[in-house]
Amino acid sequence: MKKAIQNALHDRLPAVLAGQYRQTWHLMADIGWISDPNGLCQHNGLYHIFHQYTPAQDLGLHKSWGHYVTRDWKHFADLGTLMCPDSEIDKDGCYSGSGFSHNGILHLFYTGNILHDGDFDYINEGRGHYTNTLQSADGIHFSDKKVLLRNEDYPDGLSCHVRDPKVSDIDGRLYMVIGARTRDSRGCALVYECSRDNLEDLAFRQVIRTPEDFGYMWECPVLFKLDQQVFLLCCPQGVAQDGYKYENVYQNGVFRLTPDADGSWQALDFQELDHGFDFYAPQSFRDEQGREILIGWMGLPDAEYGNPETAEGWTHSLTMPRQLSVKNGRICQYPIQEILDLRTESQTVSLEPGRPVYPESRSFVLETADIQNRPFEMVIRQDVSLRYAHGVVTMEFLRNGDGRTSRHIDLQGRPLESLDVFSDSSSLEIFLNEGEEAFTTRIYSTGQPSLSCSIPLTGTLSVMDAIRIDWKPALGTESCEAAIQALQGPQTASVLKSGTAPESVNRRPAASRKQVPPASVQQASAGSGSAAHKLTV
Repeated sequence: MKKAIQNALHDRLPAVLAGQYRQTWHLMADIGWISDPNGLCQHNGLYHIFHQYTPAQDLGLHKSWGHYVTRDWKHFADLGTLMCPDSEIDKDGCYSGSGFSHNGILHLFYTGNILHDGDFDYINEGRGHYTNTLQSADGIHFSDKKVLLRNEDYPDGLSCHVRDPKVSDIDGRLYMVIGARTRDSRGCALVYECSRDNLEDLAFRQVIRTPEDFGYMWECPVLFKLDQQVFLLCCPQGVAQDGYKYENVYQNGVFRLTPDADGSWQALDFQELDHGFDFYAPQSFRDEQGREILIGWMGLPDAEYGNPETAEGWTHSLTMPRQLSVKNGRICQYPIQEILDLRTESQTVSLEPGRPVYPESRSFVLETADIQNRPFEMVIRQDVSLRYAHGVVTMEFLRNGDGRTSRHIDLQGRPLESLDVFSDSSSLEIFLNEGEEAFTTRIYSTGQPSLSCSIPLTGTLSVMDAIRIDWKPALGTESCEAAIQALQGPQTASVLKSGTAPESVNRRPAASRKQVPPASVQQASAGSGSAAHKLTV
């Protein structure tokens, strides 16, 4: 199966990398479909970003795991397909899971999907969701897969849908949390404790629930602790829209966990993490610096809107890595420093009514901190209207959304002070009040981008430098060991800027951020005779 994937890569990668919607500083599948980030961890100094991967559906390939590695979040190696559904314990898909580095060994845990033949509903009958594991010392060569838990090992009263195991360290105790759906369609999460001497030695501890029903299934759960508070990150399915809350078909967010008298956790106070059209299955992990880093799937299952890049031979993207923090009891998220270091050619800009500003490419960042809670409308790339009035921020597509309409954030009395827009070739990630709230969406314009605003605003406009990806290990033309060795030291290996065709090899190291004097503004005549602003240095 892996050989079939390599053959498909050889045939299709050049055309895919030349696509007009290909991102420049986000991770995507080399070909085919990417979805949930999996196995996020740092092992022996190297970051591993596994992901759900369907490289070529026309070849009959089910969900597999792809594998990126990096040391600095700027230079990556695509190590190709880690595992495929090629055994009886995962024959219909290697579903989502996690990675955990412990005592020099990288442990992976995932859900093996098995569909039994027969007349079943595949919810309460006819499906196996096994918790499987495999290990590696070097992060390249892994042991054989092994089953830890079968459906009959889970607590009574559950449906067949028990998936997405995630191991976390909470105050020195190792917990595995697994998302679940009960037979009467209530979402919940199972908690097991792992022995520190043997992570495969699992002891069931509890089922996490809410006092009132909250959806029929909780996917992609993660336990983490920040600011002395334990949280459960998950994606509830089946939650009805409530005003401006829960506008997507499936939700994402965090529960605050409160211990009962017996010490069991209860899930309270669900907070939506991202209100955009394209954000799901986020996973977080603690790195060696102590940062809780989150990456999400820049997509959404069963959405009514489309993704035109599918016609180019690829679909979806991962979000940028974001560091989680707590502010006034709320989880906040903001790009990690390594992503901020991709900013270059920074300029001070003034947005004024009727006088647009034109970034030089679709890969840019606009940072503003002088909104002062004033109502306004900002139009981004001539495609997306961002409006603030009466305490509500509305993101609405004017065009090029492929069916995307509008989403909202009710600030619930909090003033709006800052707005940061991170744009890539076909995505926007927008942060309010330094990450108190967020919108993530795909966007499909290809022309000259622009920024305009109904009120005067001063901000910083930067160009985002491209990440570099070495595709050769995935193609089978370079060993994984050689690719990782190239990441250890100076970037001298032949690597590609994300979004460029294979012939276009770029050896230029990522540019560091440099401050440039404020841009001078010159008037340019538009076709209608109206004034516009061009940026020049």
